[in-house]
Amino acid sequence: MTTEATPTTQQADEALMKLLSPPFPDDPFPIYETLQSVNRVHKSALGIYALSGYEEVTELLKMPDVHSGARAAAQMREDWAEHISLRMYLNSMVTLNAPDHGRVRGLAARVFTPSKIKKMQPAVEKRTDELINELVERSAGGEPVDIVELLAMPFPVAVISDMLGLPYEDGKRTWELADDWSRVFSGVYTDEDLAAADAAAEELTGYFNDVIKAVRAEPKDDLMSALVQEAANGKLDEEELMALILFLFTAGFAATTNLIATGVLALIEHPDELKRWRADKSITPTAVEELLRHTAHTTASSRLTTRPITIGGTDIPEGVLVLALLSAANRDPARFPDPHRLDLSRDNGAHLSFSAGGHFCFGGSLARMEAADLFPKLIDTFTNIELAGTPGRRAIMGLTGYTSLPVTLGR
Repeated sequence: MTTEATPTTQQADEALMKLLSPPFPDDPFPIYETLQSVNRVHKSALGIYALSGYEEVTELLKMPDVHSGARAAAQMREDWAEHISLRMYLNSMVTLNAPDHGRVRGLAARVFTPSKIKKMQPAVEKRTDELINELVERSAGGEPVDIVELLAMPFPVAVISDMLGLPYEDGKRTWELADDWSRVFSGVYTDEDLAAADAAAEELTGYFNDVIKAVRAEPKDDLMSALVQEAANGKLDEEELMALILFLFTAGFAATTNLIATGVLALIEHPDELKRWRADKSITPTAVEELLRHTAHTTASSRLTTRPITIGGTDIPEGVLVLALLSAANRDPARFPDPHRLDLSRDNGAHLSFSAGGHFCFGGSLARMEAADLFPKLIDTFTNIELAGTPGRRAIMGLTGYTSLPVTLGR
């Protein structure tokens, strides 16, 4: 009888390099398992610390006095200021440090409130019904349809466009541009990614400059007008306003787009759980949380230490990058028994798909509301959902998903 050897520190370094070298692997979970086996707080040969355990990742994310690792990584490029995609990203809420982060987040939270999200429920339901009806028509002849093109992209884009007061007909183009801009968010990208992100950011800022001018001339009762008013009150400068609008638009669709695509594929791959959800809609709240945990579309976040810290018994010095592997934490067997199994009634506590601490994603409630309405209607409308080709993978560090997901739908 043979037993598998415990991975070595060198193997952990090699595994981490696979994560940090584009393209992002289609299946990162063996890499996470290697890191967890060696050390849940792994000091790599690069000097970067990688956290793969749930408790360790959560502890880091909740530390109030660490800085944005993404900001530090972007500014390591001597020419970062010459790239509009990086400038806009470094002005966005997610990369800011205290006190600017608290100031901008507070303003965003003031206009992106739970009550405003709740008011979106009728609009969310209307958009769901429209898009499912279109899927019924497009799939009637048994021809494959693309879930990303017809549902995962247009649904959340329509919802965030409604919230911002943007014309829905502009949604697809702005989605494509925002998706290209987001290629630089993780700090792990190619020269081609950077060029595409710059071109996208240039076009996006031109588009939203026109929108801002129109809103200033004729404000309305929407999120965009509220943000523009905050700038008029001196709470945001022009670059911060633009960066916040760009980020809210991108964040408003990215999580839900990836959740829908990865969630549909997960249900196809776990037909017993799909059948279970169809039969019992009372599990919808836990089913949505389990899809968020299991699909692991939000892969990582990073921090820069501002003082010596200790996590998981490991001392980490000041001034180093610490990589929090969120999707590894979401599959940590110490927190989630049998972590690779999709269990739509699982109740093992909170996942980290929306991060934690001061950078917790306050748009998570919108994504949950969208998913809780869409998935039950989708699986009730179509009694047969099958993969009809090879999915197109969106393989970048930080936020993964699919660019296409061909399926056949039966009723």
